[in-house]
Amino acid sequence: MLLTSFSYFVLLFTAFIIFYAVPDKKKWVVLLLGSLIFVGWLSLHILIFTLIFSVLNYFFGIILENSKTKIIRKRLYFIFIFINVGILAFYKYINFLIDNLNSVLSFFPSEMHVTHISIIIPIGISYYTFQSIGNLILIYRRTEKAERNIGIYTLLLIFFPKFLSGPVERSNHFFPQIRNLKSFDPQIVTSGFKLFLFGMFKKVVIANNLSEIVFNTYDNVHLYAGMPLITTLLIQAVYLYCDFSGYTDMALGSAKIFGIDLMPNFNRPFLAKNVTEFWRRWHMSLSLWCNDYIFKPLMIKYRALGNNAAILSVFVTFIVIGIWHGANWTFVILGLLQGIAITYEFLSKKQRFKIYKKLPKELVVWTGRSVTYIFFSISLIFFYSKDVNDAFYFITHLFSDFAFKFSGYSIISNVELLSFALLLFVVMFVIEIFSEYGVNVTKIINNLPKYLRWSGYYLMLILIYYFSNNQETFVYLQF
Repeated sequence: MLLTSFSYFVLLFTAFIIFYAVPDKKKWVVLLLGSLIFVGWLSLHILIFTLIFSVLNYFFGIILENSKTKIIRKRLYFIFIFINVGILAFYKYINFLIDNLNSVLSFFPSEMHVTHISIIIPIGISYYTFQSIGNLILIYRRTEKAERNIGIYTLLLIFFPKFLSGPVERSNHFFPQIRNLKSFDPQIVTSGFKLFLFGMFKKVVIANNLSEIVFNTYDNVHLYAGMPLITTLLIQAVYLYCDFSGYTDMALGSAKIFGIDLMPNFNRPFLAKNVTEFWRRWHMSLSLWCNDYIFKPLMIKYRALGNNAAILSVFVTFIVIGIWHGANWTFVILGLLQGIAITYEFLSKKQRFKIYKKLPKELVVWTGRSVTYIFFSISLIFFYSKDVNDAFYFITHLFSDFAFKFSGYSIISNVELLSFALLLFVVMFVIEIFSEYGVNVTKIINNLPKYLRWSGYYLMLILIYYFSNNQETFVYLQF
C-alpha cells in the first residue's frame, strides 16, 4: 500500500472521517487502528514483527526510567541500544557480513563457506529503529519520561503516513501532539490536503517520468558510455529529490490533515552553497538525528583532540548515514565521500573566505550551489549502482565514446515526457529560488482569484491521473 495507491486514499479518507467524528481523547485510537491496518495490509508478518518490536522498546523505556542507580541505568541503556542495533544489523546486514566473510575465507586453502540466511528485511525497520533508539537516548538523559500508554508509544513507530518513507520522527516532538489532538480546523486540514496534492504531483508527474532514464542506465550500465551516462548523472539528483521529497510531502500532508506536524525533511537542498549546508537541508530528519545522537556526543567525548575530534565525528556520522541506507560497500563509499567533502570545507574555511571576499557575492553563491549539486550527483553514482564495480564503470566511462548522441541502447523511450518533467522541475526550482530570497509564494498563491487557484488544483489532479498508470517506483522504500 504505497501512499500513491487507491487503497491508501480509501484508508486516509476513512480515518479522516472517523477521526473527526470521535471525541478528542479517542482520536489517537483511530490513528493507531489506521496504522495497524496499513502495516497489516503490507504484510501480516511485518505487523507482528513491528508490534513485538514496539512492545519490547516500550518496556525498555519504562525499565530504563525506573532504574535507580547510575551504574545500572548506564548498563541497561547500552544493553537496550545494543539489542535495537543488533535487530537492525541482523535483518539488514547479516548477509552482507556473510558475503565479506566469504571473501576473506576465499584467500585460505580450505573450502569453508558460510551460506546466506534466508530472511526478509522488515519494511521500514531503519526508520522505526532510529526512532526507538532516539526515545531511549532521551529517557537515559532524563530529558523525557517513558511513555506509559503502550498504544501511543506504538503509534510513534508505526504511524501510517510515515511508516514507509519517514521522516525519522522524535518522540519529544510526536507524543505531545498525540496527547493534544484537536477538533476539526478547516485551515489546517486544507493546508494538509494541499501539501499532499503537491507532494503527489512531484512524485507522480515529475519523478515517475524521470525514473526511466535512471533505472534504465543502472540496470544495464555496461551498455552505455559518454552522453547517456552524463545525462543520467545530471538528472539523477533531480529525480531522487522529486521522488523522495514528493513522497515525504504526501506523508507530511497526510499527518497535517489530522493536525499533526511531522519533522521536516527537505528545505530547498539544491540552493545549498556547500556540502555542509546541503546536509542541513537534505533528509533533515535523518541528518539532524545523527547530528544530535552521534556527532555531538562524539565531539564532546573526544573534544581534547581538537580539530581531529570534529573530523573523526564527521566521518563516523556519515559512515552511519551511508550504512543506514543499505548493506553494500557503495553506501559506505557514499558516506565517506560526504565526510571527505565536509572535512575539506571545515579545514579550508578560512582560505576559501579570503578568496570569496575578492569575488562578486552572487558569483560565489551560484558557483557554490553548482559545485555542490555536481558533487552530490557524482556521489549518487554509488547510491544507485548495484555494486562498486558498476559505480567505477560509470565514473570511468563518463567521457568515453563522448559525442552529442546517445550511444548503445536507448535510455529514453519518450523524450517529450522527459522534457515535460524537467520543465516542471525548473518551474518548481524557480519558485524555490523566490522562496529562498524571502518571497512568500504561498501567500501570493492564496491571494490569487479563486478560479485561478482551483484551476491550478484541477490541472494538477488531471496530470496526476493521466500519469498514474506509469510504472510505480519509490527509491527509499528499500530503506
